[in-house]
Amino acid sequence: MFAILFALAAGVLVYFYNPVQHFRADLHADAGGLKVTLEISAHALEAFVRQA
Repeated sequence: MFAILFALAAGVLVYFYNPVQHFRADLHADAGGLKVTLEISAHALEAFVRQA
């Protein structure tokens, strides 16, 4: 129980310590994931068009 409360307290402290960096990191991660998703989709579409 203590470990859960400690983890939550640490998470809140980190979040409020520097929320701008937290937000920027989230945006960077989302942009990176979107780039990978688009590359995979483009590759799949190219493969499908080659088969047709």
